[in-house]
Amino acid sequence: METTHLLKGEVNQTLESLHDFAKWKLIVTSALAAAAFGLTSAAATTRYWLLLFIPFACAYIDLNCYQYLIRISVIARSLRGAAASDADLARYEKLCDELRECGVFSLGEYAQVAVSLAISLVAPAFTVFQFRSANQKIGMWIAIAFWALGVFSVLILWWYYKRTNNIVKIHPEEKAESRQAGAGT
Repeated sequence: METTHLLKGEVNQTLESLHDFAKWKLIVTSALAAAAFGLTSAAATTRYWLLLFIPFACAYIDLNCYQYLIRISVIARSLRGAAASDADLARYEKLCDELRECGVFSLGEYAQVAVSLAISLVAPAFTVFQFRSANQKIGMWIAIAFWALGVFSVLILWWYYKRTNNIVKIHPEEKAESRQAGAGT
């Protein structure tokens, strides 16, 4: 039972860290935008190229958040296995597992990737327009390629997280047990 309490404490601590990462995404992207638009310097010069780093900052923060979400999935799976000795915990973990399957706990994940994509798609557009209006075709194409690489990073990390989290959720042994139980009824 002590192990169960330690694991639940680990989940709570991980959730606090997730909230901190969400704040850091806001802080980092705001700082990059402020620096890009010249709000941080006395000369007030624009450095739109800094906006191209926003997708990479989002991808890095998302990567850390996804790691924490996978940690929560591993702990939840472990708690489901330990719940057999405690009827209340077993009911709670079974309910949580059913709700996870329906996507009830996925709202934060979708919000995270949506914010990353929205910021990553909108903010760097200023850089591309700056190069276009200055008639710097090569600079514009380099900016677009760098920008696309950042957006691709956000998407590939989301895909990798979803794939990894699905592997963590259903262990091959649990699949075999559930198939055998289903065949017996």
